[in-house]
Amino acid sequence: MDLPPQVQNLIDAISSLPGVAGCFCTPQPLDEIDVDMLSLPGDFGSLPQAALIRTQGGRGDEVLIQTEVIFDRSPGAWLSLEFLAWWVRDWGRSGREIQMRPMALPPQGYEIQLGRTLKFFIEYFVIETENDYGDTLKVVQEMADSIAENFKSYQECFENPAEFTGDIESI
Repeated sequence: MDLPPQVQNLIDAISSLPGVAGCFCTPQPLDEIDVDMLSLPGDFGSLPQAALIRTQGGRGDEVLIQTEVIFDRSPGAWLSLEFLAWWVRDWGRSGREIQMRPMALPPQGYEIQLGRTLKFFIEYFVIETENDYGDTLKVVQEMADSIAENFKSYQECFENPAEFTGDIESI
């Protein structure tokens, strides 16, 4: 499936981080989402429950840029998770409507799932003023550029990360 170049750029930027096993990005119009739909199975279970409950569903012309990131179990993955958590926090502090949250399935379905379903969503909420997702694609490209630039700027930190000392008071 051919993705818009902006979306592919975001996927590529995140996929270039150490330990990223998979990355997917989809826009999700939220203006038709009602709070009662959140308990339905399937795609509704991956929506940001708390955010939508707070606003009583999606706002008019709101689009969710939902970027799914799956990490392997390597030390590099832990560094990339910490890097992305910082990046999202930094963007949020600058006034952008962005969040990062974990998502997992129940520990056991028909078989044991615990240990293989953890993933993270980076979610950016956009009010779309265009009929062609122009605002959404602009934000997606800004995200891609920022992640790629920051990864390049902090490459040395990935190569020589701080050791965890067990001193949780200083975190």
